[in-house]
Amino acid sequence: MKPMEHPLSREIKNEAELHVKKLQLHWLLQITKAINYNVPAAQLFEIYEIVMRDQLKVKKLVLFIHEHRWQKMLAYGVPDDFLLEDLETRFGELNELQLNNVHMPSWVHGFDSIIPVNHNEQALAYAFIGDLQNDEIPNLKEVLPFIHTITNIIVVAIENKRLTKNTIRQAQMQRELELAARMQTMLFPSHLPEDKKIDLAATYLPHQQVGGDYYDYIQLNKDELLICIADVSGKGISAALLMSNFQANLNAKAHHFDSLSSLLTELNESVNKSAKGEKFITAFVAVLNSKTHILKYVNAGQNPPFIYKNGEFKVLDKGTTGLGMFEDLPFIQEGMAYIHPNSILFCYTDGIVEQENERGDIFGLEILMDMIRENEDAYTMKDLHFRVLDTFNEFRKNTDAIDDVTLLSCRLLP
Repeated sequence: MKPMEHPLSREIKNEAELHVKKLQLHWLLQITKAINYNVPAAQLFEIYEIVMRDQLKVKKLVLFIHEHRWQKMLAYGVPDDFLLEDLETRFGELNELQLNNVHMPSWVHGFDSIIPVNHNEQALAYAFIGDLQNDEIPNLKEVLPFIHTITNIIVVAIENKRLTKNTIRQAQMQRELELAARMQTMLFPSHLPEDKKIDLAATYLPHQQVGGDYYDYIQLNKDELLICIADVSGKGISAALLMSNFQANLNAKAHHFDSLSSLLTELNESVNKSAKGEKFITAFVAVLNSKTHILKYVNAGQNPPFIYKNGEFKVLDKGTTGLGMFEDLPFIQEGMAYIHPNSILFCYTDGIVEQENERGDIFGLEILMDMIRENEDAYTMKDLHFRVLDTFNEFRKNTDAIDDVTLLSCRLLP
């Protein structure tokens, strides 16, 4: 027969339980207020330590949180070198083992409880609790659920802070990218020349929101047109900024150069000043005379454009190194070609010829040339670009583009 509990003992026990509940409610409210007031993570850790050390009399506590990697965020009552190395492996063991005294690995002995905090089956944190000694709480098992609760609340609040910061940072980056993209579109010609002598077309497909390709045309006089296609090493905002500087320098110098060699030399100097050796620009710069049909050019490391006429290709590869690769261009050679009426001058960047498909095949220059040969009867150069890009997109299908794609082509009309 079970002995009857003394009424006085029952009253004392009830008062102790009530005191514990009031204490828990008080600190839950304090923690909730701190979270609602959006206090810094460091202050949340301080509140957590006060509750654990001073109120619940937890003598040993170590809290690890995963933020890109496992980090010890709070510790007392343990040696300073407790779990400083190989945390990924150690916590991997905890994920695989049942957390009880029989199965726990030796390095966690001495703790009364290990509290995991998980989200979407991923561990966010582990709290190691040891030496629970509280005279005001007769049954320590009653306080463990509360410790679990506040540990989860604190860790989740800090994780939410991190996610919010990341969201804000990503939103800021997105706004910066959108601004950079709008600024970059201003670099490209707003319209192509309407000339009865020349049919000119240009297409730009950025790989990312902001790219490093560039094309331009500058009317030098009634007969001469300067055309340029260029590509910055690397991608993103830094590449776009360097290209904007290149565009400004090209436009400033275009009407004041003695020869293409002197123009490229000056452009190389300006790229060196801007890039400081960290990036370079490949470029094809040419002057086309629609009266004499003579094209003068310098190819500064760019994928060689070509002239197509009656089944034959002339590759335009004379020039120099990429701009910004060397302080002084080690050599420079101007090229010259005659462009017959109805022949096609076709320029492109490496984003099209280096593209792979799902099988790992490369689009390549041969396929591109075949496309020009098969579509030489295109009514306009714009039509030619549409046909080339249709074939290009069919080739890569679901494969992501590897780089910006820029096409620039012209045809002298009869």
